[in-house]
Formats: sequence, C-alpha cells, structure tokens
Amino acid sequence: LDRTQNLVSRLPGRPEKIFLATGSDWFHVDNPQGSTTKGTMQDMSTTPTQIFLDGCLLAREHIELLRAVCPIEVVFMRGNHDRHMALALMMYLNAVYENIDDVNVICDPSLRQYISWGNNLLGFTHGDGVKGADLPLLMASEERRSWGLCEHHTWFHGHLHHQKLTEKGGTTIVQLPSLAGNDRWTFSKGYTDARPGICAHLLDKDLGLIGNLFAPVIADE
Repeated sequence: LDRTQNLVSRLPGRPEKIFLATGSDWFHVDNPQGSTTKGTMQDMSTTPTQIFLDGCLLAREHIELLRAVCPIEVVFMRGNHDRHMALALMMYLNAVYENIDDVNVICDPSLRQYISWGNNLLGFTHGDGVKGADLPLLMASEERRSWGLCEHHTWFHGHLHHQKLTEKGGTTIVQLPSLAGNDRWTFSKGYTDARPGICAHLLDKDLGLIGNLFAPVIADE
C-alpha cells in the first residue's frame, strides 16, 4: 500500500482509468496443507486460512486506495502458487463491487486476459505457462480482430520477479517486478539480486506505452 501510494503521488496527472493487474501469486499458498497449486510446500508465518482472509481484505484496501484517483478496471493474472485462491478472490471482489460504477472487476477464469483500449491491445498473464517470447504470436492468433484494429500491442506478465522490457513481433513485452522478499527457497537458489518493488506503466490511448514509474521496496523503512 505504501509503495502504491508512492506511485500515485508521482503520477503526472489524473488518469482516465487504471487497469489494476492483480493476482499473480497474490497468495503464497493454495490450500489448507500450505502448498502451491501443484503441491510444492511453502514456508509460512501464519496459517493458510489467515493468509486468505488477510489477502482478501488487503486486495479490497488496495482497490479503495486507487479508486480515489480514478475509475478502475481489475484484471486477474492467476499465478502458479494460487490458481484456486485467486479465483475465489476474483469472485469476492466481483461481488463486493458488483453495483459500484467506478470499479469493474473482470470476472473471467482464463489464464490470459485481453483488453482493447483506444489504439491499444493489452494482454495480461502470470507468465508461468507460455514463455514471454511466444506471447506476441499467441496474442495475434487469439485476438485476431483486435490485433488488426489496434496499432499498439502490449503484454504484461510476472512470475520471474525481475523487470525486463523487450519488443518482438510488433509487441512490447513487459516483465513485471515483484514486491516479495526472499524466502528460504529463493535464498538457497541465489535468486536474491532482483530489486523488489512495484511498477505503474503509463499508456496513452493513441500512442501506446509511453513511460513507467517504479517504487522500490526500501529495506530500512
């Protein structure tokens, strides 16, 4: 919430809309046993039930922070840690904001989401399935009409916990950072060099992706 507020404070103006890409391993575990969807056991500092309850409240608080800025469209990128819990979160948020005009929750279980906005075709996915380099062709195939109508094609994905921006096949592929710290597994693998933080990407309705803001996690705060 603090890092999101940091991003909001640095926006160049009031946006027309915020596309809030959420999920993407929002929950560390996916069941009462404390494992990921595939069954990999995880270190936890509380119970899976408490993780789920707190995570739902946090997601709602995050939306409330952002809807004070402008209308929001919530799009889910269900992760490999939390395929089922993220679906439950999506249903919860959809019910909470069902009759709220300035918050639209896209209630769709697909692992790849597409949104057309102005001259932009946007794709959202967690990133554990299809490799980043294969996403442009997939977008062109799955969204043929929108691909042809929109000049700018942009993918957003996470999973790998570090930032990267590439261009391929007429598409900009944005690999998102993670706010997560290092647990025992990531430390043992040496995956400790990525800088944790959160991004806001600036999209122009006609010109496409025109900039980004990054709010790093400050260790001593």
